[in-house]
Amino acid sequence: MSRVVEKSQSICWELAKSVETSLIEEVSLTPKPGLVDRKNNGSHEDMNYTLFIKSARTLTPFFYEMAQVAWTIPVSQPLREAIARIGREAEQAMYQATNQVNTHKGAIWSLGLLISVSASQLSQQGFICPETLFDEVALLAAFPDKAYQTDETSNDKKTTHGQTVQKQFGVSGAYGEALAGYPHVQLALKEDQVHLNEAKQIRNLHMLLAIIGSLEDTCILYRSNPETLTKVQQLANEANQTRLPNQAFIQLIEYCEEKQISPGGSADLLAASLYVQEIMNQNGLRLSVKTAHEKIKEFVSSERA
Repeated sequence: MSRVVEKSQSICWELAKSVETSLIEEVSLTPKPGLVDRKNNGSHEDMNYTLFIKSARTLTPFFYEMAQVAWTIPVSQPLREAIARIGREAEQAMYQATNQVNTHKGAIWSLGLLISVSASQLSQQGFICPETLFDEVALLAAFPDKAYQTDETSNDKKTTHGQTVQKQFGVSGAYGEALAGYPHVQLALKEDQVHLNEAKQIRNLHMLLAIIGSLEDTCILYRSNPETLTKVQQLANEANQTRLPNQAFIQLIEYCEEKQISPGGSADLLAASLYVQEIMNQNGLRLSVKTAHEKIKEFVSSERA
């Protein structure tokens, strides 16, 4: 095996381990409203902390494979189809490992796109470009998954919860977030910069609250209604204004427990944010504040148009 191949494999494995770390860091963040953490199962009867750890580690080889197929390959239709195939295999492995519990399906989508573009950029230019990372992710997401679309007999083609909510309430969901270049990931990264003098756990909580306070989370909508979502957003935004923990944060946790709702879409985006944060830190990169805020405004406007 050549040194070039060995180096590419090593880098791809490091990227995959960064994904695993981000997934574990997200579920380990304690306490969280309505979500599984170290001490609580949130609003989930079929999930727990141990199951999430098992799921995250099960997925690592598949994220490695995505990085490998993206190595030296530009964002394109063939790359989209290649990572989609691996993503479906990852979902099957997840369900097998969790006894059919959906722990990370949304994360497979978002982190699959992000790790693929990361590997593509690193292999072609030697670094990850913060100015184009999210634009290329949006471009990659826009290519159709032709194999999925043409396979009418696929067992995976049943309507997802996200698709049901998108149709019912007219929100864009995980696909729209990707097409917009992950504005809520960018928002979370900028929120982290506001709290650099605080402990990592508190910074991560602020990142999560920033996402919850803005995202039209399909996981919440599936279990409830727009009025409940608005209340969750209000409490999250209030909690994010002052030092944590605070009364609004406690109320948010209690409200999610009372309504049996879980901001699972926000959790997936926090994991994606933690991954981007890690690879940016490794490369000494930072996002533009202006870019992040402009993206989130554009996204919110398009959601409500």
